[in-house]
Amino acid sequence: MKKNALFTEKYLKRMSEIFLSNAIYMYMFDVTTGIVEEDIMSSSGVNYTKAYGLTSPCRFDEVIERSFDENYLHVEYTLDSSVQKLSSEELLNVYKAGKRRVEAKVYMAEYHKYSRIIYMLDKDEETGHVICYVLGQDITELENQWIRENQSALKELEDRDAVLTCAGIGIWYISLFDNEKPRMKASEKMCELLGIRPGEMTEEEIYEHWHGRIKKSSLPMVDASVSEMIKKGISENTYVWKHPVLGEIYVRCGGTSQYVKGKGYILRGYHSDVTDAMNSDMKQRQLLADALEETKKQKAMLQEALDNYKQADYDRRTDFLTGLHSRQDMFELLQDSLSGKRDSIQAMFMMDIDNFKLLNDRYGHTYGDECLKRIGNALTDYGKKNHMYFYRYGGEEMLGISFQGGKPERETAEELVSLVSGLRIERDDVETGVVTVSLGYTGDNRRYEKMIDCADAAMYHAKANGKNRAVCYEDLQDVQQEG
Repeated sequence: MKKNALFTEKYLKRMSEIFLSNAIYMYMFDVTTGIVEEDIMSSSGVNYTKAYGLTSPCRFDEVIERSFDENYLHVEYTLDSSVQKLSSEELLNVYKAGKRRVEAKVYMAEYHKYSRIIYMLDKDEETGHVICYVLGQDITELENQWIRENQSALKELEDRDAVLTCAGIGIWYISLFDNEKPRMKASEKMCELLGIRPGEMTEEEIYEHWHGRIKKSSLPMVDASVSEMIKKGISENTYVWKHPVLGEIYVRCGGTSQYVKGKGYILRGYHSDVTDAMNSDMKQRQLLADALEETKKQKAMLQEALDNYKQADYDRRTDFLTGLHSRQDMFELLQDSLSGKRDSIQAMFMMDIDNFKLLNDRYGHTYGDECLKRIGNALTDYGKKNHMYFYRYGGEEMLGISFQGGKPERETAEELVSLVSGLRIERDDVETGVVTVSLGYTGDNRRYEKMIDCADAAMYHAKANGKNRAVCYEDLQDVQQEG
C-alpha cells in the first residue's frame, strides 16, 4: 500500500498524543488487504510481531491467531459481546455497516493484566482502502478496582447477614448492568425466605424466581420502588409475593443503589416476611426499625462516596490555576464519538501569552500566575456567553473550541485578542504597556484531529509577525497558493 501524507510518522505521533497518550502500543494496517506493513512495537520497546513468530509485512489475521493462546482467558468484542477472534474481514464488514470504532477487553492470566484494544477505522482517499489504527491500553487498575468493590459488597453481605438472620431478615444483592441479564445474590436466610436451597439456582435464576412470583397487582409498585431506588439512592415498600409453599405472603423490602461507572447499578437491600406483623402495627415498626436505620447509614455512606467522586471528577477536568477545562478534558471531548458534541465543532483557537517568559523573569512567577488566572476567568465568562469551551493546553497556551451556531470565526478571534489586551494587565517592557496574546485559528472542521496543529501553526505565524494579533490558518494557505 502506498502511504500518503495522512499516514506520515508525524501524523501518527500526533494522533497518539491526542487520542491515547497512555497507549502501551499502536500500529496501523490495511483492512482491505489484511496486511500489517511494519513491526508492532510496544511503548516499552517490545516487538510483538517477532514475539508472535512473524515477520513484516504480515497478515492481521495471523497476528490475531497467534495472540489467542492459553494465557488469554476471556476476550469481549463489542460487535456481539461474544468470545471470538476478530478478523480483518469482520472489521471490513463493521466499517461497511457504518461503525468506526470497535473495542475488545483481554485478560492475560499469566501476567494478571487486563488490556483494552481499540480499533479505529478510516478510509484512505488515495487508494480507497479501509485503514485501521490499533491502540492498546493497560486497564488492569480499573478492572481490579471493580473486583475489589465486588468483593467488598460480598463481604458486606456476609457481615450483615450474620446479624439480620436473627431477626428473620434476608439480604439480597442485585446487579443491573448494561447488556446483561439481572442477577441476584441471596444470603442463606434470603434463600430460605424465597423457598429455595442455597446453591440450587444461578444468580440469574434467583432473580427470575423472585421477580416472577411478585403478585401481578404489586408489580407496578415494586418496579416503581426500584426506579426510585436508582434515582434517589434509597426506597422501601411492602408488597404481596407468592411463596412456592406458603402461598401469598406480605414482604417488606428496602434497599439502596450504587452506580458503577461503565457498567450499571448495584442494588443492596433486605427482605422479610411481615405477614403476621401486618395485623400488629407495633410489631411491624419494631421489626423494620433496625433495617431502616441501616439503610439510612448506607445512604449517608453512598452520598459521601458520590460527593468525593464529584470533587475528584471536577479536579480532573479543571485546571486548578486558571479554572479552564483541563487538557485531559479536551482529549475526552475529541475521543467521544457518541455524544455528537465532537461532530458539532466549528472552529479552534490557539492562544499564547506574548513574551510570557520575560514577564515571569521581570515581575516574578506570582505575577505570572495572577496573569493566567485573570485571563482564564475572562475566557470562562466569554465561553459561557458565546457557546465555547476553553482549555489550558500547556504553560501559557490556551485552546478555545467553538461549536456550530456560534459567531463567525474571524469575529471571535478578533474579540479574543481584544478581550485579553482589554484586561489592562500592566507591564512596562512592551509598547502596548499591557499583556497581550497571539492567536491562530482554523475553521476547517472536516478533520478535527488536524485542527489543533493548524491553529498552532497560525498562532506561531501571528507571533512572528508582530504579536497581539489573530491569524487564520486558511488565509495562510491561500497566500502560499497564490505565491
